[in-house]
Amino acid sequence: MVKKLPNSVSTSTTVRIPNHIYDIIEFEASSNDSTVSTVINNILRKHASWDRFVGDIGFMYVQKPLVRALFEKVSNKDLAQMSDTIGYARIRDAVLFIDGKVDVTGITYVIKLWLTTSNIPIRVIETDESIEFIVKHNLGNKWSIYFSTILKKLFGELKIASIEEDIEDHTVEITFSLKSKKKKK
Repeated sequence: MVKKLPNSVSTSTTVRIPNHIYDIIEFEASSNDSTVSTVINNILRKHASWDRFVGDIGFMYVQKPLVRALFEKVSNKDLAQMSDTIGYARIRDAVLFIDGKVDVTGITYVIKLWLTTSNIPIRVIETDESIEFIVKHNLGNKWSIYFSTILKKLFGELKIASIEEDIEDHTVEITFSLKSKKKKK
C-alpha cells in the first residue's frame, strides 16, 4: 500500500544527475515557468505512485490512435464483456495493489493516476452527496462506454449507483451518489 503523505512533508537530499539529463529537466522547467525542483518532484511522485506498479498490474504504454482504432473494431457484445471482465478486473487489481483497499478514495486515486499518467485529462468533483468524473479522452464512443462500465462496476461493488451519465465520442461525464442510505429500524 502506498502511504499518501501531505505535500508539506519533505526531505532535503543531494542526488547526482548526469549533465545531459539535468539539462533536459532544466529546459523543461524554464519552458513551463517552473523550477528544476518542481520538475524532479513531479517525476519522483509519478514514479512512486504509478510507474513502479505499471508492469506488475499489467499496464503498458500504447498509442492513442491505435487504442481508438482497436476499440472501433470491437463488437458491442465483446466490448461489454471486456469492460465487465478484463477492464474491471485490471483496474480493481490496480486499486488493491496501489491503495490496499477498494473504496471511494482508492478508486478515485487510481483512476486519476491511470488517466493523468496516460495524458488523458480528468476532473473529479466531489461533494458530500456525489462524486463526478469528467474525462476528455478523444478515444471514441466505445472507449467512453468501456470506461463508464468499469467505473459503474467498481462503484457498484460498493453499492454506489450512478445517478447521471453523459457518454460522448470524446468525453465521459458520470456522477455517483454518495448519499449514505439510512438504516431502517
